[in-house]
Amino acid sequence: MNVYEKQYRKLLAKGYAAWAGEDFLRAKTQQEKIFHWLSFNNHLPQPGAPVLEMGCGNGAMASQSLAERGYSVWGVDFSETAIRWAENHFYQARLSAHFIVGNVCHIGQCEDAKFEFIIDGSCLHCLIEDERNLFFTEVKRLLKPGGRFVISSMCGTPRLDNDMNAYDPVRYHLLKEGKPWRTLKPLENLINEIQEEYFNVLATRVNNNAWWDHATIVCTVNGSLEGS
Repeated sequence: MNVYEKQYRKLLAKGYAAWAGEDFLRAKTQQEKIFHWLSFNNHLPQPGAPVLEMGCGNGAMASQSLAERGYSVWGVDFSETAIRWAENHFYQARLSAHFIVGNVCHIGQCEDAKFEFIIDGSCLHCLIEDERNLFFTEVKRLLKPGGRFVISSMCGTPRLDNDMNAYDPVRYHLLKEGKPWRTLKPLENLINEIQEEYFNVLATRVNNNAWWDHATIVCTVNGSLEGS
């Protein structure tokens, strides 16, 4: 059983609203501020457009916000429990979406250039080394020409003692039991990585926290790749 499946089973059994657990209301409030910012700056497509959340969890975060705004929502997550939970949550909320159990690095159920808007559901920072390249490649395959890709990622460097002691500043890994479990890059390095993957960065917003920062980065595919 993968760690995400195990955690979602625990969260569901304890009656939490989403992955954030006791921190859900803070996380959801912050996310709604992000969606207001995206809308105000014309980064969201017209209602009805097909959109995808990569790492959607139980659907209570970006997928729900997008569905409530009238989009044709798709969501993918590694955890079967999270996806079943999302389906039940949307049924009870009378919302519609298409949820998939799958790997964000290869979503075989989706055809090329399907989505006008793809959002990273705080998934990218969970990917380590080569997985990140595969993730970016999949986004480029699935995003329609001119579409927006929004990254939601941890950034900066750790500020709390326990995290600083478990941080590899060379590979930008946070470690757990000696093994990498999150990628935490300074914002400049993160933006460089995104650009090296042939995305244009249109806008950046950083939320400062006591532990590390969190960036929202709006991108499009580099024009040299579109139509290739």
